[in-house]
Amino acid sequence: MFDLVYLIKKNSEDLAKIITEEHGKTLPDARGDVQRGLEVVEHACAMASLSMGETVYNAARGIDTHSYKLPLGVTAGICPFNFPAMIPLWMIPLSITLGNTMVLKPSERVPGAVGLIAKYT
Repeated sequence: MFDLVYLIKKNSEDLAKIITEEHGKTLPDARGDVQRGLEVVEHACAMASLSMGETVYNAARGIDTHSYKLPLGVTAGICPFNFPAMIPLWMIPLSITLGNTMVLKPSERVPGAVGLIAKYT
């Protein structure tokens, strides 16, 4: 995920330009789309510690509780046309860092941003 953060930061202007060309958003709005998605990718870098289970001893007399967080296996995401970079960047890193396989269907109206993000992952 750290590599993905680096690649998105390095190529954020290219992503924003693709969004502007395909979607028609203004360049500042497209940059915001990429930035808000990048924030989730940065958060996913901490997922190893955030996804650990927990144990509570003596939750009640003679009762201990244990929670385990396990991957689902395969997850799917369908991207809307109005946020072509932000929504995929909300789904992909969290799914992958939690040990899942991600199947992503980009919007047929604006597939360029997802295609570029897929190259990075």
